[in-house]
Amino acid sequence: MIAALPYLYFALSLFMIIVLYVGYKSIPVYSSSSSKASLRTTLYIGIGLLVWFAYLFVLSEFKVLADLSLPPRFPILVFLPMLLFIAVFVRKNKRAAWIQDIPLGWLTYFQSFRILVEIILLYTFYKGLVPESATFEGLNFDILMGLSAPLVAYFLVPKTQQFKRLLLGWNISGIILIMAVATVIATSAYFPHLWGSTTSLVSQEFFELPYLLLAGFLAPLAIFIHVVSIMKLIQE
Repeated sequence: MIAALPYLYFALSLFMIIVLYVGYKSIPVYSSSSSKASLRTTLYIGIGLLVWFAYLFVLSEFKVLADLSLPPRFPILVFLPMLLFIAVFVRKNKRAAWIQDIPLGWLTYFQSFRILVEIILLYTFYKGLVPESATFEGLNFDILMGLSAPLVAYFLVPKTQQFKRLLLGWNISGIILIMAVATVIATSAYFPHLWGSTTSLVSQEFFELPYLLLAGFLAPLAIFIHVVSIMKLIQE
């Protein structure tokens, strides 16, 4: 499993892109749009992803994130741009009609991919790249979101109006849990003295591809889906 770890990061990221594409094609706004408009939107999304992955490749190839001096490059250059993108997305689409076309059940089931993320992250710890505190054997409770996603989608989503506040709370909690894990990893790297260590508890290899996909794609993807779910719930 540890030997195949790099390939699992790539495989999971590719699989989630495919799932996103299939989900996008299934929403009514896609099927009702002209083929040219749909192709143009798909092309924009594809180019955006390619540009972002190329950016991550450059950061990895030139070991830009290997420098653990302050200000912290990892959250500033990787996580912050994704959060800014999400903020701009919310501002431009908070009243968009197409948000209602996305099934809330699909968005909720989607979060179950975090089970795989947490299992891969656990083996990343076994490889010695991150501290145990960053996994579900330590202080990471994010796997609970993945485990609860199918239950929430099956039992609560069909009664959205009745459980609207609970669904909002579940999605907000999912974002908080991701940010908590990000905080554990960031402090373990930049402020190891908080964890009783004099050296970084995060390997420099973790800041390179394919492990960079965790903070650079998989975690922001989960946050983005939560944000879309919250936007949909608020619109309703």
